[in-house]
Amino acid sequence: MHWIYVLITAIIPGFLATWLGIGGCFLRIPMIMYFFKVSIKAAYCINQAVIALATIPGVIVHYRNRYVYGKGLIVAAITSCLGVILGAYVVAKYLPRLVLRAIFGFACTGIGIYVLRKTMKMKERLKTITSLKDVGELEHGAKLALLMFIAGFATGICGFGGGIYFVPIFMGLAYPTHVAIGTSSAQMIFTGGMGSAVLTYHGYMNLSLFLSIGIPTLIASWLGAKAARRSPPYLLRIVYALSIIAVGLYVAIDALMKIL
Repeated sequence: MHWIYVLITAIIPGFLATWLGIGGCFLRIPMIMYFFKVSIKAAYCINQAVIALATIPGVIVHYRNRYVYGKGLIVAAITSCLGVILGAYVVAKYLPRLVLRAIFGFACTGIGIYVLRKTMKMKERLKTITSLKDVGELEHGAKLALLMFIAGFATGICGFGGGIYFVPIFMGLAYPTHVAIGTSSAQMIFTGGMGSAVLTYHGYMNLSLFLSIGIPTLIASWLGAKAARRSPPYLLRIVYALSIIAVGLYVAIDALMKIL
């Protein structure tokens, strides 16, 4: 059963990671905790390391399809990494595991509801796939920097790769859906690596579990990016929202029942 769990944990979140641009953390973290019986802090560390490694093949595909906005990526990666360092340090030193589970769950649920509502309002405008060749300058200034620093801090607190926050921010700043997904995927290489490094320093890395999950995730990541190219923006947003709402509610309710 161990290797079946490994493949499930690698393939499903790995595919969703580059298909939706969110790292797959909303599934991978609960899977690592419940399948392999590790603490949530160790699950955070492994998840972020897997994202930093396994997102690379998908990002290459997104880049070739012109879904990665370079100027926005540079600003977002630098500022979000600063936030991740602070957030991951707080996790490693101060926050108890059940509190982290509740934060994780409610963060997923809230963001999912927000994206779902926005998507339903914009249904007619989200039927066409748009790449960088179809748009001009996109936001890459102070507004993006501030929002990504806050998102980076939340990423460090919740143990994500960050895409669960980054994608809605890019979308909110008028990035086309596929460009938001591609740029977010590239950004997670940096934020995932930074968050995992901080937690590894504090002793939360399980190297064998990271490698066994991370290597097959490379293939799933590549397939997810290929699928994104053929998926309409409306579908991507709906699947993203419903998935994280479901997982978020499960984890939050489970944590609250144990706290209370």
